[in-house]
Order: sequence, then structure tokens, then C-alpha cells
Amino acid sequence: MHILRFRAKLVSTEPDDETRDFIISFMCGDDTITVYEVCDKNSGRIGGKFMERKKHKSPITDKYYAEKDFLVGRTIFLGGFKFNLSSADNYTEKYMGDNPNQFPEAAIENIIAKITKPSSAFNSLQEYVVHLLSKIDKDGNNVISFEEFSNGLKQMSINLTHQEEAALMKRFDHNNDGVISMEEFYNTLSGC
Repeated sequence: MHILRFRAKLVSTEPDDETRDFIISFMCGDDTITVYEVCDKNSGRIGGKFMERKKHKSPITDKYYAEKDFLVGRTIFLGGFKFNLSSADNYTEKYMGDNPNQFPEAAIENIIAKITKPSSAFNSLQEYVVHLLSKIDKDGNNVISFEEFSNGLKQMSINLTHQEEAALMKRFDHNNDGVISMEEFYNTLSGC
């Protein structure tokens, strides 16, 4: 049975709840969900199981949650609590990338297609990629933070979901320093 694990934040109006961290586990075999709270030492909270394993219905669709409902950036309603999924573990990211029919927003091919869609206005894909990178890398240092990259795409009307951003980051930030490898990004885009 595949278990998808996500880090989550509690969405609440209580200031104390803003710092609370959770791990939400979705069991693909039976569509059950377990929630664990992760607490820092001396935080005054007791960590551990926050919500027992069971199926939950979405109040929006009135259907039980399925694995396709779990993507980074989504808000999930469980037992009267509202959680925002902030990240996925490596296994979950790989599982989502390997199942593009179930998780189209996690498939790197779909994201690259979305980014290269405006290339039809250029003579070649390489010309478009050079233009794209020059718009994003304004100072020309070939080093782009992920925030700068994401904002640059938005300015060019290429809007990515949080899940698509997470998949791009996983693909292009090899050493987890928050900087995208522009050479590999160029090679990936121009090789399409």
C-alpha cells in the first residue's frame, strides 16, 4: 500500500495555531487519512497522533477524499480542522511524478509543456528559451532563486500551481540551496 505524506499547517484564526506543524498521511489502498502533530521540545504541546486513521469526506464535494485531492498548496478539511498542505516527502513526490494520469500537476512533462506553450510566437524553441531566461534573470548572473524564477514566470503570464512549483524545484534544485540550475533548465526546455 502506498502512503502519501505531506507537511501541513493548521489554518486558523488563533495566533498560537500558526506555528503548529502536522504530517498528514494518506493511505492509497483504502483512502484513509491519519494526522500527526510535530512539536518542538518545550513548546508546551504534546506531539503525536492528532487524528485517528479513518476516511474523511470533503465538505466541498461531499465525497470521500481520494489521492488525487492531495497536492501541495491544497487545503484539506479533516474533522472540523482546516489544513494547508505545504510540502510532500520524497517518496510522495516520486509517486506523484510517476503517476501523471492521477497527478497531472506533478508531472514534469506537463509543467514543461505549460512553460513552453508561448514559444509558438518565436522562430524557434531555443529563441523562446533564451528570451524566457533573459526576462527571468534580470541581473544576468545565471543564478536565479526559486522565488525570482516563479515571479518571472508570473510576469510572463505563466501561472503555476504550488504543486507545479514544488515539482520544478525538485527537478532543478539539485543541492536544495533554493537556486535553480539554469543550465539544466535551458537544456531541458530547448531539448523538447
